[in-house]
Amino acid sequence: MNALPPLPEVPVGTVLELPKGDWRYGGHHLRLRVEQVRHDLSHYYDNQWIWLVGERLAADGTPMGPMGALVRVSVLR
Repeated sequence: MNALPPLPEVPVGTVLELPKGDWRYGGHHLRLRVEQVRHDLSHYYDNQWIWLVGERLAADGTPMGPMGALVRVSVLR
């Protein structure tokens, strides 16, 4: 069995600015304040993608509701 690459730390409260190509299933730019990191799901994606749960933010920082996002790990390093 091959070892998976390590996952980066994403502290709770981090605000990520993600272009549409760096997260799956949205098709648009995403601003996300991280509330939870689901490391347990990342092994299904060979640790190339990481599941984050957080608060979607408008451009001015206004909260827009909770959401989950599958984020490309390479943009977090």
